[in-house]
Amino acid sequence: MLTIIGLLLALFIPRLALSRARATHSACVSNLRNIGAALQIYANDNEGDYPDNLQTLTIGNPAPLGRIPTCPSDNSDYQTAYQVNHEDKRFTLACNGVHHLQMVHVEKGYPQYYSTGQLDQEGKP
Repeated sequence: MLTIIGLLLALFIPRLALSRARATHSACVSNLRNIGAALQIYANDNEGDYPDNLQTLTIGNPAPLGRIPTCPSDNSDYQTAYQVNHEDKRFTLACNGVHHLQMVHVEKGYPQYYSTGQLDQEGKP
């Protein structure tokens, strides 16, 4: 009986870890989409220009975002992976989290969200 329980645990524990990693990755993708939507709102109110830093999104009445979320995989800040090109009026927002260590087929620096509304979850545009 104890052997059967041990065998079942050995089979299910890796699957639980993968499920947790997928849930964390999905939450990060959701965060990126929310920040991307807030950036679009900001740009609509500012003649198509995006802010230099993400903290600008928390200012105003009403502010596009109440607070800047962090990646649930390791609580990393999205600010360091935010790049804006004022000349072309475009931005790229990426994640510095540890998804690449938790999931197969996810490269470092992904997911990424672009001002075009595209989401690249695995580093394969």
